[in-house]
Amino acid sequence: MDTSNPESPRRPLLKTWSAFGNLGRRPSEYEIVTHKMNHTLRDTPLELGADSHGNLWLVRHRDRIKLAVQDWNAFRDPDQLTYRKYVTCQDKSETYLDAIIQEFARIGRAESAPEFLQTCLTPSRYLAHGLQMMSAYLQQLAPSTYVGNCAAFQTGDQLRRVQRVAHRTKQLDRAYPERLFGKTERIAWEQLPLWQGLRKGIERLLVTFDWDDVFVGLNLVVKPLADELTLRQFATVARHQNAELDALIADNLFLDAERSGRWTTALTRFAIADDRANRGHLRALVAKWRPLADEIVETGGRLLGSFSPGPNSADRIAAAARDAWRCFLHGAGLQTESGE
Repeated sequence: MDTSNPESPRRPLLKTWSAFGNLGRRPSEYEIVTHKMNHTLRDTPLELGADSHGNLWLVRHRDRIKLAVQDWNAFRDPDQLTYRKYVTCQDKSETYLDAIIQEFARIGRAESAPEFLQTCLTPSRYLAHGLQMMSAYLQQLAPSTYVGNCAAFQTGDQLRRVQRVAHRTKQLDRAYPERLFGKTERIAWEQLPLWQGLRKGIERLLVTFDWDDVFVGLNLVVKPLADELTLRQFATVARHQNAELDALIADNLFLDAERSGRWTTALTRFAIADDRANRGHLRALVAKWRPLADEIVETGGRLLGSFSPGPNSADRIAAAARDAWRCFLHGAGLQTESGE
């Protein structure tokens, strides 16, 4: 507008911000607080020498990976989570869990099935902590903030799960001091044969460094199978064991797992749509992790099956987990070997 002439026509307002280019609309709150916030996406990622270990690590394990997308900033989280939205959502979930724990304690039904919970629940603190560490690594090396924020919220989900399992472990220890809750979980995680498939999955991830390999190993293989077995299938068995409180907690934590699955499948389909060659690369990585996936399903099925009524319980649980994983990969635009 010409300030010297108040009668001159106003210039139309721009419908975007310059950082977004010709978006043709005003960016959403989600886009405003997310777009290009990753300070490591530049020629020298960290404020160190180009040949420093941190910079060489990012170049080798993020910038030179085989999974290639023209513009990672074009990806959008299906839930469009911001920190404000995430905290609000999780505050409601935590309020719900606090309320049901207090109610079960009030009516005297908070502690039941100690053998089942000591075998199948409390050792999962180590599993959740491993998933938390790998989710943080996925965030640290993410190729855009849109991807990195999804992984950051996933890290928060796993921290929440660690805290809830630790809380239940202490409650059970007070109810059954003779069973030594809180003192036996590491032994179970490291030595109980039926935990070793999941333990191997976590330890293999901890020595996997390329970002695309970690994304596939964690979010397309180990985590969805771990969530299916130790949350959804666990809840079913817990109800058979009259451990309704722990079933309800697992149900609520599984909501986080479903959100993780949504952004994972969306990102996989995004990468495939950008370059069809990415499908072959991702399928090859899934095939690489497939033997470990089979071991997780087999051992996890037997872990829960030993407490589930009816014949062939372990086989039924394993089949349910395998079918859920197959559907998950199909939703991501991939297929298992049996679906080819």
